[in-house]
Amino acid sequence: MKKITTLVLCLLLASGTMAQLKKSRIGNNSNQHISLGIGASYPVFDYNGAIGGAAQLSYTYYFMPRLGLRGEVGYAYLRYQPKGTLTGSTNEKDGLHTGDLSAQVVFNYFIDRGQRRENNRGSAVPERAYLYAGVGCFLYDTHASGTNGVGVHASFPIGTGVAWSVGANWAIGIDATWRFTLTDNIDAVTPEEFIPDCYATLCLSVTYKIPKQRIGSKETRIRTQRNKACDPRKGCDFTFF
Repeated sequence: MKKITTLVLCLLLASGTMAQLKKSRIGNNSNQHISLGIGASYPVFDYNGAIGGAAQLSYTYYFMPRLGLRGEVGYAYLRYQPKGTLTGSTNEKDGLHTGDLSAQVVFNYFIDRGQRRENNRGSAVPERAYLYAGVGCFLYDTHASGTNGVGVHASFPIGTGVAWSVGANWAIGIDATWRFTLTDNIDAVTPEEFIPDCYATLCLSVTYKIPKQRIGSKETRIRTQRNKACDPRKGCDFTFF
């Protein structure tokens, strides 16, 4: 009987320990991320494209560890090689200034649950990998068509990204985005076959993860009272990443 009792107690203790470790491996306690990215763009027009610059600023709110909403403002300088006709070309490059304002859904299809908050100093394994898609408003200058103005069309960004933690509240990542539009006249060429003008961006981003717990806040005091018997090095509550 004593052996059975001892075995049951060992199993309960092991289960509790595994549950505690699982809680501690979800990452730091942040569900709001601010990211700034800088990189390159490439247009897919009726003309031959060339590499230009790109930048983006975004705010993401995760209402679930794997699912969140992101608002993003993007800029790209789309360079291309104009053609006198669709069969002849010149060596000169032209460019368009473009902007994009969009709302996106972000899905984290991978989260590294092996990192603890107090040891979050960087790892070769990314802290998360994600997919995103949304709808937005695309703006571009219309000088290619011989007018000085701003064209406006709907845009549909889709993409993927990877982020590596470099501290409790910081991460670096790479975002690759493809943006569809509903126009085939950005480069002032409208062929018989309608193929929407699109462009791709590849950006290196830096992310600040706003801490959810703040010193002196009501939420912190409640968590402290509830978990004062916990070892903070092992984690005492479910958190975001």
